[in-house]
Amino acid sequence: MPRPLALALLFTLTSTITTFAGDSPTLTPPLPDPWHFTLSAPGWIPWVAGDVGFRNSISDVHIAPNQIIPKIDMVANLRAEAHHGRLSLTGEFLYLSLSDGIGKSGFLKKVDLQVAQTMGELGAAWRLTESKRGYLDLTGGVRYTNYYQRLAFQPDHAQIAASAEALATAARQALRSKLSTALSALAATNPTLPVAPLSADQVALLTSTISKIKGSIAAKSAQISQQLNSTLDQAISRNDDWWDPYVGLRGRYYFYPAFYTNAKADIGGFSVGSKLSWTAELALGYQFSPNIFAELGYRAAGVDYQKDQLLIDTITHGAHLTLGVQFSSRPPPTPPPLLAIAQTTLSPNSLRPSR
Repeated sequence: MPRPLALALLFTLTSTITTFAGDSPTLTPPLPDPWHFTLSAPGWIPWVAGDVGFRNSISDVHIAPNQIIPKIDMVANLRAEAHHGRLSLTGEFLYLSLSDGIGKSGFLKKVDLQVAQTMGELGAAWRLTESKRGYLDLTGGVRYTNYYQRLAFQPDHAQIAASAEALATAARQALRSKLSTALSALAATNPTLPVAPLSADQVALLTSTISKIKGSIAAKSAQISQQLNSTLDQAISRNDDWWDPYVGLRGRYYFYPAFYTNAKADIGGFSVGSKLSWTAELALGYQFSPNIFAELGYRAAGVDYQKDQLLIDTITHGAHLTLGVQFSSRPPPTPPPLLAIAQTTLSPNSLRPSR
């Protein structure tokens, strides 16, 4: 049989099968609803205001961004979200380490301060309502906070030696007054970092210890000098952590398909970890492409933690800029059925004899 005739018969047979097959509907399974993932990195420029205290001593904290930024040792902030249908799983990690060294007068040559805060959050969101213009979610989860503080002192040995005799001859009340003046840095009433006055009770302890020293003025002076140098040449640190449950709302409104605003707020603590904790955030966002977005807004977070003689009652607030990426788990398109491939391959053009 000539080749052109054989190809023509094969094409006719294929077309007939296709025609009869087309009489019954083709059942194409629906594509599964994909998971959508978001990764973002917020940058926060905060103010810190409030009170930090230890035992009966409380320090008033008012720190601006220009005071915080030069003291940053390390900072990291990441957010992640997985969304499927009406459910979202969320997470955030924040780490901030600050340090500062302050030259002092009196019996202290220098005070080194360090504070490090680690925050981890795991939560979920359920979509209450959604339209082309936006959505509203109910949120809830748990937030972990670790707060580390450290004070390190460098005594001024020469100043202590020069003042030891005056302290040896001073009465108890005068002794306390002289020590309070020379060790005013221990009170930490206006700290440059949100560090509690962990050393505020050292003046009273030193007054009590030195007032009990007996002997001649020379002997007392030597013991006082030794006591001050050994007590002040030390570091005091404290590490606290707690878990806070929280509930809240979040939403988004689209001005245009690529331009939107986000708002979220939550409240927690409920005396489980802290007495009260809360966050609030408002931002404008722009979708540069289906996978890349940026947001500029304002963020505030407050905590009132009181436990084991420590007080942290602060509000951290400021502008933030977020850059992020989005992607989904939708599988690749299903390849066309074999019959369609055969029909495309055996098109009339393919039956033309080559010249």
